[in-house]
Amino acid sequence: MSFLKHFDTSLIPRTRVELHLHLDGSIRHETIWELAQKKKIDLGVKSLADLRAKLIKADSTTLADFLDRFGVFMPTVIGDLEAVERISYELCEDQAREGVAYFEARYSPHFLASQEKRVTPKQVVEAVNCGLRRGQCDFQIKARSIICCVIGKDDWSRECIKFCEEYRHKGVVGIDIAKDEAKLPEFTAGEFEVYQRAKDLGIGRTAHAGESGGYQSVMDAMVKLHCLRVGHGYRVFQDPTGNTFRMAQEKNLHFEACPYSSVLTGGCPLSSQKHSVVRFAEENANFSISKDDTTITGSNLDDEYDFLRQLGLTEAHFIRANLNAARSCFLSEMEKKDLIQSLKEEYGISPMKEENKKRFPPVQPVQPVRPLPPIRPMPPMNPGGARKKRGLLARLLCCQGY
Repeated sequence: MSFLKHFDTSLIPRTRVELHLHLDGSIRHETIWELAQKKKIDLGVKSLADLRAKLIKADSTTLADFLDRFGVFMPTVIGDLEAVERISYELCEDQAREGVAYFEARYSPHFLASQEKRVTPKQVVEAVNCGLRRGQCDFQIKARSIICCVIGKDDWSRECIKFCEEYRHKGVVGIDIAKDEAKLPEFTAGEFEVYQRAKDLGIGRTAHAGESGGYQSVMDAMVKLHCLRVGHGYRVFQDPTGNTFRMAQEKNLHFEACPYSSVLTGGCPLSSQKHSVVRFAEENANFSISKDDTTITGSNLDDEYDFLRQLGLTEAHFIRANLNAARSCFLSEMEKKDLIQSLKEEYGISPMKEENKKRFPPVQPVQPVRPLPPIRPMPPMNPGGARKKRGLLARLLCCQGY
C-alpha cells in the first residue's frame, strides 16, 4: 500500500508546533468524497463542493452542533484500516505544507474500530502509527499521537492507558479525554485511576476542559487528573475568585487554544467582552495555537493566526505561542530540546546574541481592539476568478448576525 507525495515540502520553513488536532476531525474533504464514492456511502450531497458546504458552517454556536457533523463523514473511515493509515499519512503532508515542525494528533481508537468489520482498537492504533511514521519520512516532519478516552467509558479508558504504555516508544506520547461538558460535566472515578496510572508511568496528560462547561473542569483536570495541559480551557476566567487561573499559572498549565473552533463550539463566543486567547496573551499564560478539527472549521493555521491578528495579537505573540508549544509538548526531554533549538534557529533568535534582544523585545500586552467597521458584502469574482479574502473574524461576524 502506498500513497503518492503530491509535492516537495522540504523547502518550507518549519516554524510552528501544533498540539491540539483531532485526526478524525482533520480529514481532507477530497478523501472523504473519494472513500464515499468507492464504498457507495450516501453523504447526502451530490458533489464535493456540496460536501464542503455541508460540513463547513460558520453559523455554528454550540459544541453539540459542531460534533453532529462527524456523523456525516465518519462512516467513510470507521473499520477501514487502510483509510485510517491514509488519513494519518495525509495529515503529515497537510501539516508540512503549513510549516509545522512538530504536531500531536489525537484520536479515539474505539471510535475508529468496528466490531462488525472485526477491526479492533489495537489495530487502529497500529494503523495510525504506520501512517504517521511513513508521513514523517516522506514529508520531513515530526509527528506523535495522543490516545483519547471518552467520558463515561471507563472500560475504553482502561484499554487506552494500556495502549499508551505499549506504544509509548512507537509514536504514542499522551492520553486525553474528550467530552461534551454541558452533558457530562463530571469526570469519573475510573478516569481518575487511569490518569493516576498515566502519571505513574510518566505519560503526557491532557484533557478537554473549560470548553462547553464551566471553569471547574479545568480545576479538576489539574488536581484530579494531574494534567500538564488542557484542551481549550477558555472558561477558566469564569471563576469569580480567580483561583482557577491563578493555580493554572502557578502550575504552568498549558492551554491548547483553538481560536476559530472556540467560536463555532460556543466555547468563547464573539459576544464575549474579550476573547480568552487575548486574555492568555495579556496574562503571559502558557498557551499555543491549534486548529482542532479542520474538516469542520475549514481553517488552516494561517487563518487561525489571521483571526488572532484581528483581535490584536502580534507576530511576537505567535513566536512565543510556538515556543510554549514546544516546551509543553509530550516529546522526550532530549527531543524537546532539539525542537526548541530548531525553532529558535528558524526565527533567527538566540539568547546569546544581544542584537536579537533588540529584534525581539519582550512581548507587550495586547492593545485594545478598535471597533470593527461594518461588514460589507463579499465582492464579486474578478475576471481572473480570484476573490478577495476576508478575515475569519469578519466572516464569523457576518454569519452569526453581528
